[in-house]
Amino acid sequence: MRTRRMLAAVVATLVGLAGTLLLAPTPARAGNWAVTVLDPLPDRLEPGRGYTVGLWVLQHGFHPYEGDLGRVALRLVDEKGTSVSFAASALPEPAHYAAAVAVPHAGAWTVTAVQGRFADYRIGTLTVPGGMAVLGVPAPLQPGQTEKYWPGAIRPPTVPVDPDRDPFAAVAAPAPADDRSAAAGPAGSRPAPEPATSTSRRALLVAGTLLVAAAVGLGLVVGYRRRPRRADRPGTV
Repeated sequence: MRTRRMLAAVVATLVGLAGTLLLAPTPARAGNWAVTVLDPLPDRLEPGRGYTVGLWVLQHGFHPYEGDLGRVALRLVDEKGTSVSFAASALPEPAHYAAAVAVPHAGAWTVTAVQGRFADYRIGTLTVPGGMAVLGVPAPLQPGQTEKYWPGAIRPPTVPVDPDRDPFAAVAAPAPADDRSAAAGPAGSRPAPEPATSTSRRALLVAGTLLVAAAVGLGLVVGYRRRPRRADRPGTV
């Protein structure tokens, strides 16, 4: 009887752990993400010219991160995979930064924000000469939070919202070894984020393993309950 209860408790624990992993939110829906929105840019940007670009790194898409965010930068990757980065400096407003940017040559550039402790975030595509095509953000600015953190005229801009946008998806490829960086900061100052897909795959693998273990444990319990007692076995006295 005691062994049967122990096996049943083990099975219940394994099933509970598997269910927790299966029902846990994916990283795209968890709290450890942010988006970056840009202050209005000139209607036309030219190659080889310097521009000061304002950017806002917003946790959950609508409020500043409380703490040391780490390195913030804009990374541009052209159609050949050439990458150039421009470090951003903090401005007086919460979550507000500025980067001095000079696009090296004409063409289409994928613009990605380096967001300190958060995963990199793809902002959109910059065509030079030309302008910026911005992707929608996964969550809108909330008026209450906006008034709380930015009561003055300087505040994050409102950009289109895409409720299906995964803030971890479609990030530009990591910078190659010959990445040219402008004031990039010390190496290793920002931990590399783990892709959402690998995290989800690991969770599913662990959940599957626990389910298999639970099934085995359940089989042991059932087998134990159905095993005939010694007095009932044929040939026993």
